[in-house]
Amino acid sequence: MFKTQLSSSLIPEKVTIAVVPPIVFFSWAALQPIIALLMFLLMLILVPYSIYTIYMSHLNIAYDESIAFVTDRKTERIIALKNITAIRPVSGFVILRKRWQMSYLENGVAEELFFYPADITAIQRFVKAVRKHSPFISAAD
Repeated sequence: MFKTQLSSSLIPEKVTIAVVPPIVFFSWAALQPIIALLMFLLMLILVPYSIYTIYMSHLNIAYDESIAFVTDRKTERIIALKNITAIRPVSGFVILRKRWQMSYLENGVAEELFFYPADITAIQRFVKAVRKHSPFISAAD
């Protein structure tokens, strides 16, 4: 059973989150007070959201010929590729990479999860693998 990695490790985003707050903190004294205040408020809003998006809700997805293996910080799930109903991009203006949504059925209940693919060819190969089991899924190619 050979697994193919679908999700990305988001290294550039993690480095950006680690570098931007200290730069803003140390440079805000050199800026005009109103601009410094706006940048500080923007940092207070965007940094926690980014930390949640990248570290807390980030999923690691790998798949083989019939199963997708989904792990996050606390759980591990196995999803049969035949149970996946949709794979589509989700828009987001703050995120550096395109976030994708995967909808699937688990015990007759519709579920969905969000992930960041490693690259566009990885998502295309994943869609192709899912279409072998469910030819009529809704997917953005």
